[in-house]
Amino acid sequence: MDFDLSEDQAVLLSALDSIMAPYRDIAAQDRLSFSVYASALDEQLVENGFFEAARTEGMGPLDAALIIEQVARLPHVTEIGASMLVAPMLGLDLPRPFVLLSQPLDKAQRFLPVARTGLLDTGDEILVIAIDQDQVEDVNSIYGYPYGRFTTLPDLSQARRLGPEAVVAFRTWAQVALAAEMSGAIRAAVDFTVAYVKDRRLFGRQLGTYQSVHHRLAECDQIARGAFWLTMKAAWSGSRIDASLAACYTQQHVRKLMFDLHQFNGAMGLTTEHLLHFWTFRVRALQSELGGQNGAALEAAQQAWGGG
Repeated sequence: MDFDLSEDQAVLLSALDSIMAPYRDIAAQDRLSFSVYASALDEQLVENGFFEAARTEGMGPLDAALIIEQVARLPHVTEIGASMLVAPMLGLDLPRPFVLLSQPLDKAQRFLPVARTGLLDTGDEILVIAIDQDQVEDVNSIYGYPYGRFTTLPDLSQARRLGPEAVVAFRTWAQVALAAEMSGAIRAAVDFTVAYVKDRRLFGRQLGTYQSVHHRLAECDQIARGAFWLTMKAAWSGSRIDASLAACYTQQHVRKLMFDLHQFNGAMGLTTEHLLHFWTFRVRALQSELGGQNGAALEAAQQAWGGG
């Protein structure tokens, strides 16, 4: 079942689509890299107020999640999830881009090379950390995002501390934001592959007309749609269990998606000059931050039925 966007949401995403248009492809000289950070797109999103969607009257976290999912469909990347959902829902108005830090702090962290503010879940509280870029070095990674590592660990005693009441909100909105990014990347990878099998010919026929290809891609499309709607439901409800269910489902089918999508792109799916890897490698990175489907399923079960 599909639902229609409201009139305001349709206008919002139409305006966003116009801004995104120049970023739907990547220049040939940049295709051998594993991530292309779109600073200009980031500036346009700021100038047009998209990062305020979650706390704008008449809008809310659902609108923010729609924006995140849409931007995540681009082969270019920019920091959107934490800035558009996590920080606003925690009431934080701090310099962005943000980085969702994880322990140990000396490992490579996604978006650290561009971040100005870090958020760290210590279990009992959320630490808000000012990022000094002079203490950060780039880390080469295949996983579709800019990664960096601290050369000098931040002094956590100087961090702003958000109490236990912020921990649940942080975990909920972090899951929704990550699931929205993952959903967008999955949708883009499926659409890219569908377009490819329509153009690619085998034995005089379009590859996509073969029944086995058609059926497997239909399954991939169903997975992409399911991930989208579960994520949007979580953004709409703000429920911890909905967030965990979205995180679980989005990760549950990653193995099938990676196998089918790369297979149907043939030998091109194994090359970096083909655009597919810009989305599929990101899915793997986001899966690691979400903690795996079993962890999310266990969280959902604990919220539904309690227990340790």
